[in-house]
Amino acid sequence: MKIEDLLSEIMKSSPEISSNYCVINGALIELSKVEKMGCSEFGLQSKLHMPLKLYHYYSNTDNNEQAVNHSQDALKTNTVFMNSPAAFDDAYDSEISLEYSEFERFRLIEYCKRCHIKTNSNSSNQEIGNTFVQFLWKYYCEHKELDGVFAEPPKSEIERLSNEEFCLRTIIEYGKIKDFGKAVSIVIQKEYDEQCDKMKNTFRIACFATTPYSQLMWAAYAYCHKGFCVEYTVMPNIPEYEKVYANLYPVIYCKTRQDITQYIATTLDKKPDEDYLWNLYFHGALRKSIDWAYQNEWRLLLPYGIKDKDYNVKFFPITRVYLGNKMPPEKRKEIISICKDKDIPYIGVTRNPTKFEMQDCDVLCENCPRYQNN
Repeated sequence: MKIEDLLSEIMKSSPEISSNYCVINGALIELSKVEKMGCSEFGLQSKLHMPLKLYHYYSNTDNNEQAVNHSQDALKTNTVFMNSPAAFDDAYDSEISLEYSEFERFRLIEYCKRCHIKTNSNSSNQEIGNTFVQFLWKYYCEHKELDGVFAEPPKSEIERLSNEEFCLRTIIEYGKIKDFGKAVSIVIQKEYDEQCDKMKNTFRIACFATTPYSQLMWAAYAYCHKGFCVEYTVMPNIPEYEKVYANLYPVIYCKTRQDITQYIATTLDKKPDEDYLWNLYFHGALRKSIDWAYQNEWRLLLPYGIKDKDYNVKFFPITRVYLGNKMPPEKRKEIISICKDKDIPYIGVTRNPTKFEMQDCDVLCENCPRYQNN
């Protein structure tokens, strides 16, 4: 079933289906089943239905500040740029929703546990916070420092450093404002801000489509049909592409978002494991609104930083280049020249005369009057 038809069926369905199902690689799947898969199983299942070809649309425009055409560079070097989700056109792309009051609550409860302070689940944030601050203030008055305030032995080196950081930050803020309660509040607010930033910047991402004929993709990502689209052939059994293949996943399109504030707040000081990674994938890096399902996107995710400073990663071989229908003749000549130099097949894309669809052009680019007359 085409993505357009699938979306139409979802919108006509009951609210229950719309809320409990998602679209992955053109298929309608129960969201809870996907969540239970975990990172390894989701990756394995995804590879069973992975397309043999992936496509990336390029604008073929110069960077205004650097006067560099990154699109042509990608074609020449057979690399893809790993972008930050913060730069994507969807303002909520890869964003995990963290609710501040809940984050504050669970951090206060966690710190109370480390101080062996009993808390009541029915207590408000204000009540828990007051109890915690009074304990800290009493300790500070007696010792003139906060070292040793956490009676619970840290479970890891990360937790030990977290305790130390909390104490140092609190003392620094108290020195600025002379209000212990506000100092603790500021420190937790900073933890929240840093975690939100981390959720957005943990991954660098390269996005791929499954067709070179999407009018919407040509309009949005190929400079209103003036750019070009590159076809990459997936090679799963070649050692050279092993890392790239292993880190490719389909996007999960759905209508719902799950609040995982408690999970993030309580695992903040733990070493990241596969479960943590899957939560970032499932709720963030691979999660998008159903409104974008027409893209049927696959993503290359590289977490926790990349060694290359320019974030350009070698990708699968380029096996064809599609030239935009409205690409200016001079730009068309440039791309054709690169293709010939790299021995890459190329073809023009044009409108279907009877449908709102794009298709391969029957005329060789060099024989096209628009090309010859310029």
